[in-house]
Amino acid sequence: MPEARGSLPAALSRRSTVVLATLGAALAVFACSAATWISATVQTTLEPVTVDVAGSDAAPAVTALGLVAAAGALTTAISGRVLRAVVAVVVLLAGLGALAASVAVLADPSGAAQTTVGDATGMINAGGDFAVTAWPWLAAAASALVALCGAWALVAGRSWTSARRYERSGADESPAGTARPGDEIDSWDALTEGRDPTA
Repeated sequence: MPEARGSLPAALSRRSTVVLATLGAALAVFACSAATWISATVQTTLEPVTVDVAGSDAAPAVTALGLVAAAGALTTAISGRVLRAVVAVVVLLAGLGALAASVAVLADPSGAAQTTVGDATGMINAGGDFAVTAWPWLAAAASALVALCGAWALVAGRSWTSARRYERSGADESPAGTARPGDEIDSWDALTEGRDPTA
């Protein structure tokens, strides 16, 4: 059965397009967090030491939120209408959170690098040169894309059909709105919709 289309063009409303775009943006955020964000050169008692600080150390939230967004992208592909909307909002917020964390590193690279630099040199609040690479900028851009994809999924998802396991049509329900007696799949459907399958 072809999917109904909402206010967006057909190509932009397609479930696979939205899910893959969101997943790609989320994985880009995660990949950026694994790269070196800050190259710190500090003066120790003996000699200058250069410490490379990865994004996962400078902004751990970016790594975590990238994974949250990736999981959300996959969840929107199989969830029912209500859960899909909730997950889309979560993806949107994850993108905004990762964006804020990336911008915080760009605004204060020395503060973001201090913990890693201290572990490497044994010096707390060491001064020096803290050079920012291109990766936090790319992470910020990817995070903004994740947020946009969350909003996109929220709008496009309204027109998607749902898998039977996760969302039932009105024809499959009794007049009282409770699940009809049936097999284990019917019970699962009832639980997913917040209904008591034993009623």
